[in-house]
Amino acid sequence: MGFSYAGSLGGAGAPVIRRFQTGADMYVGQMVQTALFTGGAGGHVEVADVATEAHEDDQPIIGFVVGIADESRTYVASSSGAAGYGDKSTYTSAQATVAANLGTGLTGGGEVDVCLAIPMNTLIKAPLYDTVWGTALTEITETTGDSGGTTITRSAAQADIGDNYGTIYCRSGANRGHYRVITDITTTVTTVVVPFPYAIAAGDVFVQASCVLGLGGMDLCTAADAIDGDNDLAHWYNVYYHEINLEESGKEYAVFAFWPQSVESTA
Repeated sequence: MGFSYAGSLGGAGAPVIRRFQTGADMYVGQMVQTALFTGGAGGHVEVADVATEAHEDDQPIIGFVVGIADESRTYVASSSGAAGYGDKSTYTSAQATVAANLGTGLTGGGEVDVCLAIPMNTLIKAPLYDTVWGTALTEITETTGDSGGTTITRSAAQADIGDNYGTIYCRSGANRGHYRVITDITTTVTTVVVPFPYAIAAGDVFVQASCVLGLGGMDLCTAADAIDGDNDLAHWYNVYYHEINLEESGKEYAVFAFWPQSVESTA
């Protein structure tokens, strides 16, 4: 699944969940935003990153879907690069469908249970992918080596993450297990100011992601079901990262809480 509840800094120990009518098809694990300003769909919440919306990426975040309440609920199996990864609510504005979906306490329209993202309180766990669900971050194989431990050179270009907003991790070589803050990226070179403790050798394997411990930026994957870890952060939500784990390919993740003003993005 996508985004999930990872605890509360306030010590409550339980998520705050509210039920909303939908203004779009939604899956469990998707991040949702208010539908107040997108117009026309008639729901309370929309998917937080939908290209057809009038204000993509700049609406206040509400939280993430943890359950499908309405009778349209279907299960869509996950697949690499696709948005389907579990229970789905199908949006409808057809009266006959609304009537058919009526249930105890339900309105008949698409309805989802949302875990509210309370800034600096609700801890959220999210997979880290490259642009779309299920696509692992690209590994970097060192091509030249650097005795000073500050320069990682690769053959394939990667996104230019904003200075100090990215993390690089060594998966193979003398520096295995060490994380560093990225301070500069060019087409084929990543630079850090605080050096890795040992020389970097040709063939060492690294991976980098557009997130950093503490205050950082978060951009969503295409279907708002994960963090896009390979992004230049031209647009992002301000979040506080409590944990970043880049150890295993395809299983990278982060745990974060929204920064107080970041229920609106910098777009």
